[in-house]
Amino acid sequence: MHRAAIAALDIDATYEMANVDVGELDAFMAARDLSCAGLSLTMPLKQAIRAHLVSECPVSVLTGSVNTIVRTPDGWRGFNTDTWGATTAIRQQFGSDFRRATLLGGGATAASLVVTLHDLGVDTLDVFVRDATRAEKVLELSRQLGMDAQVLAFGESARRADLLVSTLPPGVALTPGDIETFDAEFLFDVVYDPWPSALSTEWDARGLTSMNGLSMLLWQAFRQARVFYGESVDKALPDEDVVVTAMRSAVGL
Repeated sequence: MHRAAIAALDIDATYEMANVDVGELDAFMAARDLSCAGLSLTMPLKQAIRAHLVSECPVSVLTGSVNTIVRTPDGWRGFNTDTWGATTAIRQQFGSDFRRATLLGGGATAASLVVTLHDLGVDTLDVFVRDATRAEKVLELSRQLGMDAQVLAFGESARRADLLVSTLPPGVALTPGDIETFDAEFLFDVVYDPWPSALSTEWDARGLTSMNGLSMLLWQAFRQARVFYGESVDKALPDEDVVVTAMRSAVGL
């Protein structure tokens, strides 16, 4: 997607990938010279990178999760574009008339999705995790945002919800009994490969609507593109419609 954006903007830039473990992050960052203008980060680096930043956007501070950094004269600045990406994807597909939601998972992505749910109008939230201690940040954040939130174990019955959001990685399996307990009109599953997921298969069987995480991936990357190749997250890029079309095409949307 970023290479497609660079081509559409016709700018002198490259976007490359690197596998970096948490234990290698300090050395990796120390080796970045001035030619490196920014980085995208995936888990588990979304939290570890914060030690290398001089400042963060408000959403990054709120969630404790950074997926984008850019070089400034003073040092690295961090951003969370996941929340905006998820909010945009859900609004485009499902609208924004939500009050009750169920959230699966308690990690950094789940924290970002809590803010998304709040932005979509959710005020009642059930959070499902295997280990309740992993949901402490998510529960604290939910209540900080004024939500009526509770943590449940998989297998317990969820309250009826408008929206079910799963932030579980592809390798985490849900049993048929787990899935049966969830009751929501819409499903947003951040997984997109492999697809369909077990949850989306169940939602299709129920005659309900589901969406994978590919649109969230697109919109969070688009937000990154504004930071990397433009002036700010809030200022449009030149020929932005062309850029979005190129990025969509790069992932088959």
